[in-house]
Amino acid sequence: MMKLIHKFEIFAEYFQFILMDESSEDDFSAVWNDEASERMLAVGETSVCLGTLRNITVPIAIHVSQTEPQINIQEVDHAVSASLNIPSGRLAIMSCTDYLPNAVRIDLLAGTYHLMYLVTGLDSITDETAPADDHYIIHIWPGSPQEPTLLKHWRSHI
Repeated sequence: MMKLIHKFEIFAEYFQFILMDESSEDDFSAVWNDEASERMLAVGETSVCLGTLRNITVPIAIHVSQTEPQINIQEVDHAVSASLNIPSGRLAIMSCTDYLPNAVRIDLLAGTYHLMYLVTGLDSITDETAPADDHYIIHIWPGSPQEPTLLKHWRSHI
């Protein structure tokens, strides 16, 4: 299987958006803690909530591949890895208050996936509503469960 890239513009309501199995019942009020905030990634059983630095519509790209991609984290501002269980094989992408039946979906093979969340362009942000060149990139590929790990932390200059 070749790598597929899915691009979306999504409203990062409350500075976040969600990737979840369409049957997930995770409660993010219980998983957002200081460590998750530092990572910009809260992890549930069948979903992840990805933090952003702006509370507006932001560009996201989801790269789906069969093998671990070669990523140079020196080229990004922020990087974190985790895993995501997708038992239904349907990954929903949505804002935190979107209506799930209307969420866009990506069809995948049911199973557990490794996930790497990368953020670029953070130096372009001057305030949360001004135009900027921040991008939110997610790579996913089949893999075994793993604990969330902060690989590179951005440092605010604002």
